[in-house]
Amino acid sequence: MIVEGSFQVRRDRESVFAFFTDARELIGCLDDPHTVEVADRTHFSGTVTTGVAFIRGTFRFSGEYRGLERPSRVVAAIHGAGLGSGLDATLATGLDESNGVTTVRWTADLAFSGPLATVGDRIVRSTVDKKTMGLFDRARQRLEASPP
Repeated sequence: MIVEGSFQVRRDRESVFAFFTDARELIGCLDDPHTVEVADRTHFSGTVTTGVAFIRGTFRFSGEYRGLERPSRVVAAIHGAGLGSGLDATLATGLDESNGVTTVRWTADLAFSGPLATVGDRIVRSTVDKKTMGLFDRARQRLEASPP
């Protein structure tokens, strides 16, 4: 399942790159209760308590930044598991700057296994769209609120 979008923010590309390569900042944009632990510059893990349709609970996840191209591209691969379900996600952001405004083009490619994979596609799609777009909207808000 792929969800994509874009936004613009009045920040230089380097500071936007730094934001998206900081797992605490990225995971901090989740609206669900969560924790995050950073092992090193490219590896992180944590928990998120969330739900899709009638499946709710706490999922453990681990993530890795890969394919970084400073300051134009950030890719994070995340694997999560909980309640007998699994999630593999790749979040990719492309960054372009012009006149002090950075355009962020993002893609989230998600694959589910277990009970989550058996829930109706429309139900899963609706929840995934809402949560993914919310994550990137909160990222935009945080970038706009913090000083350049």
